[in-house]
Amino acid sequence: MHGIIDSDETPGGCWALFHSVAVEGFPALLEGQQVEFEWNELDSPMHGCNFYTIRAWPSRSERYVAPPSDSPYTSHVWLTFPDGTTGELTEADPPPVPPLIPADRATGIVRTWSDDEGWGVIDSEATPGGAWAHFSNVGGSGFRSLTPGHQVKFEPETMVGGTQDCHHYRAFNVRQVE
Repeated sequence: MHGIIDSDETPGGCWALFHSVAVEGFPALLEGQQVEFEWNELDSPMHGCNFYTIRAWPSRSERYVAPPSDSPYTSHVWLTFPDGTTGELTEADPPPVPPLIPADRATGIVRTWSDDEGWGVIDSEATPGGAWAHFSNVGGSGFRSLTPGHQVKFEPETMVGGTQDCHHYRAFNVRQVE
């Protein structure tokens, strides 16, 4: 997000990036909007401009200064709506969590597993040709691995529009059968 501010003091325009916009909320200015701004001259032109913006804010308003943060790092999440408006997502209004739909579970036998690569293949009637499984989808804590020949339960997913290492299925939520 960038733009150019035209001014008699900055012939050819003044390059402006979003972080130089001093407004409360989403850091943006509108095309044609009257602004006040602080600028500096560039050592070499950038995008055809000889000047860059330090701070810019709408005319007839105070320059916004963000309150000091309680932590060394802060961030903001902005939603952009189809009509072009924006809104900040805060902890007070997280998006609704979709309901968990129980998936069909299959029982299979681990055909192969590579601890070095962190993946293997599970054979089952529900997944002809085998289901590709990644260590991150194996239940448990610490180092997660499967043993060839062992029985497991898992949620199969059909690959749409492709394969995963030549397999048409993936295995999620893999649990070893005790």
